Amino acid sequence: MQQAYISEAGTVLGNYKVIGYSTPGEGNKTTNFGYTEETRSWDKNTVALTTTDITNAWKAASRVKLNDCAIDKIWSVSVKASNQNAGEATFTAKVPSDECEALTPSFTKIGK
Repeated sequence: MQQAYISEAGTVLGNYKVIGYSTPGEGNKTTNFGYTEETRSWDKNTVALTTTDITNAWKAASRVKLNDCAIDKIWSVSVKASNQNAGEATFTAKVPSDECEALTPSFTKIGK
């Protein structure tokens, strides 16, 4: 959704609301995860993709122990300008540990 927004808007990032994304659950929480976005100023179209790398732009933190994955572990997606194509972003998804990756084996494929 972010990449589609960048293509339409030019070279700026959008927050969850602007790009049409809503987190699961009520109040950005489900039984198992709490969801956050790093920067709340994106809704004003002022975060330029070409000058900004946002680490952990999207985060999901485990609220409970999930099998061998401990509580408070964070899945994240970072975003930065693509160095290959103007007006595009590069996304890097991270899983907190091997124990957590077993729960979401394809998560690190986001943006690939």
